[in-house]
Amino acid sequence: MQYVNIRHNNHDGNVAPHVSLGRSYIDRLSVTVPVEPRTAAQIIADRDLAQAERESLEASRSDVLVNGSVEDLLALDTRIALAKAKQDQAEAQHAVAVIAEADAKAENEAEQARRKALRKVGLKASAEAGKLADRYVAMAQEMAGLLSQLRGHEQAIAEANQNLPDGAEPVPPGEPFNGTAGTPTRYETSHNLVWVDSRDGSRASAMAGDNLRHRAAKRVEQEVYVPGTPGEPHIPLSHRVTLPGLGRDAPRIWGGIPSPITFNTGR
Repeated sequence: MQYVNIRHNNHDGNVAPHVSLGRSYIDRLSVTVPVEPRTAAQIIADRDLAQAERESLEASRSDVLVNGSVEDLLALDTRIALAKAKQDQAEAQHAVAVIAEADAKAENEAEQARRKALRKVGLKASAEAGKLADRYVAMAQEMAGLLSQLRGHEQAIAEANQNLPDGAEPVPPGEPFNGTAGTPTRYETSHNLVWVDSRDGSRASAMAGDNLRHRAAKRVEQEVYVPGTPGEPHIPLSHRVTLPGLGRDAPRIWGGIPSPITFNTGR
């Protein structure tokens, strides 16, 4: 991307007759590229290049020593020393990289071994889960047959209790009762202590002065209304059990009924 640099006159603001092209601000921004760590193979390749450069420079030193100037010799020795430094550094870095790569390889192999062991356990568990799922379906179907019979008995008991003959006790549900018994509406007698006039038995709330000597305590009975509480109905077993089918769209093997059947057990 290019931009136009236009110079202005500092005195009157007019455009000066000078225009130049150059890089834009965006182009001049430094871009940071993440550097991947070099591998041992890359480092040894750099070492070989530095060694080849050093050997080539050393081979030319005898000619420069005879035919070149002192400055040429010093420049050549500097290049040889630099090549040797590159070679030494690459060899040191290569040794470190070899150890690091070996450690990383060992760590990865250990991690893969751990994951393979976990997968082996998972595959075994998956096979066992499949067997148990098949067993569940068989047992659930058997249980559904039992619950179907039980529901028939529950309906017969409910119908009998809705049509009891005079004086007959309700038919119990057969299974343990899981509802709660209600309480009937009733009156209870309470006793209150009041002050009365001992002369005529009237209430002594207005007595004062000398009349207080005629005040006496008396227990008075009072009937208190106690409202009844409704009981919770018994919910039959077949209405509380749900046996789901397997799979997303599989129908239920057995489904409960949300509305309970009321049993008048007299409890």
